[in-house]
Parts: sequence; structure tokens; C-alpha cells
Amino acid sequence: MSDTPVYNLNCQKCHIQYTLDDVAFDKSCQNKHTFLFVCPGCGDYKATAMANIPAEQWHKFVPAEQLDELIQQHAAAMKSH
Repeated sequence: MSDTPVYNLNCQKCHIQYTLDDVAFDKSCQNKHTFLFVCPGCGDYKATAMANIPAEQWHKFVPAEQLDELIQQHAAAMKSH
């Protein structure tokens, strides 16, 4: 069993998992890159810093065909500051 905490992606209203809607890369020097989620049931939005979810868990909500590109974009954004 892993000691890595699992970020809760379940909607408190619908009790179903949020889906990834978009990703925002911070262009300032703050490195506050953000995942934006939407609930497929009620349309509620949720945002969290990418740092709040360990990269080894991203595959749980990022489609496989987008995961490698997202990891590369995140690495480039982290190096740009």
C-alpha cells in the first residue's frame, strides 16, 4: 500500500468522480499550475493546484492520449521560472 495520499475527485453532491475539463499553466513566477474539473452529473466546477495531486496519479483522470503531452507541458512550465 502506498503512503501517497489520494486526492478526492468525487463530487460532494452527486458522489461521482469529476472529469478533467482543462489545465491552466501559470505564466507568473508563482508556479501555480491548475487542474480544472467538472462534475458530469451537476456541472459543478472544482479547481486544484497540480501540485496537490501527485503526478503518478494523473493517469486516473487524464486520458492516456493526453498524459504524455501534459507531463511535458508541466515540466516545461516548471523550468520556465
